[in-house]
Amino acid sequence: MLFFMRNIYESKHYKLYILIPVLLMLISLYFVTKIQLDSSLRGGIEVQIQTSANPNIRSVSSMIDSNITGSQASVSKTPAGLDITLVANQSLSNAETNLLSLYGAYSNYSEYSLNTTLYQNELKSSPGNTTIASLIATASKGQNTSIAQMQSAFKAEMVDLAPVYSNLPSFNASNYGGNVDAAQQAYSNASTVYENTIIKKLKAITPFTVYSYNDVTPTLGAFFLSQIRTIIIVAFILVAIAVFMIFRTPIPSFAVVFGAANDIIVALGVMGLLGIPLGIASIGGLLMLLGYSIDTDMLSSIRVIKRTDSTPEGRAYSSFKTGATMTITAILSFGVLLVVAYFAYIPTYIEISSVVMAGLLADLVTTWLANMPIILWYKKRKDGIR
Repeated sequence: MLFFMRNIYESKHYKLYILIPVLLMLISLYFVTKIQLDSSLRGGIEVQIQTSANPNIRSVSSMIDSNITGSQASVSKTPAGLDITLVANQSLSNAETNLLSLYGAYSNYSEYSLNTTLYQNELKSSPGNTTIASLIATASKGQNTSIAQMQSAFKAEMVDLAPVYSNLPSFNASNYGGNVDAAQQAYSNASTVYENTIIKKLKAITPFTVYSYNDVTPTLGAFFLSQIRTIIIVAFILVAIAVFMIFRTPIPSFAVVFGAANDIIVALGVMGLLGIPLGIASIGGLLMLLGYSIDTDMLSSIRVIKRTDSTPEGRAYSSFKTGATMTITAILSFGVLLVVAYFAYIPTYIEISSVVMAGLLADLVTTWLANMPIILWYKKRKDGIR
């Protein structure tokens, strides 16, 4: 069908096509705010079990959600058994946050204590020095503040651990370093108790003897998320630099980068709309999409700007037929992957294929209704064609 429709770039209103991708982008930005993070980025528990049984993984997922409150289980098959992902326990997550606050307060207390000792020694050498006396007073005040923060963080952590672990220590006002050790040990013991509870409940659902248990804390998940943001930003910067070096002019460079950015935004919007979580797998799909989008935009732009056969409109339409056919083929390929992953219930492949398909559909709209009209307008203006 693409080969028989009229050349859409011969219309005198071709520049208005860009309104469609822009509208699509604005709608997508609304749904981007609704994206949820999966356990790999918000923190969670991954349990890999080896089992000879062949359970229905949807049933297993439902039973886990019924037996473990708030687990939001994701289950997939592996060559040796099952891979089970659960949401992090909220009590342990809050306890970890307070434990980190305790570490910070104790570090401040230690620093203030050291400064107090040093200033007191200096004051012995310079009796009556008001500046040193003021520094001692400030350090002493900092000590008291840090002690209060330690006590508050310690007690808050114990409150958080109470639903999971019962043998909790008390705050020792004469051994601040010991409080840090006690808080760390309590958190470790509570984590072990919770792990044993999870394994016991999973064994009641499907039998197994060998397993691995990996707990990604919310703090570590937040670190992963910040690193991913950095990687994507750096990727866009490097792409923009490379594109500008090829075209040596801002308008084609902007068109290419806009096309890639819009594809990513629309894909994220679809994730927010359909409830596809943002995680390591979907990030991989977004990076694949970034590479594909840059490839199609670059090839189509170079063909219109640097080749001389036919008219600019003819080259644009020829690029459209070729590029759209390639994109549709890629969509069909990932569609097959999505169907297979759905019936085999492989969440990682479902996420990747869904994200890439959404981005490729956006790429059809963005490349040929935004990128190409901008490039065509630039080429005709450069050549003095009206």
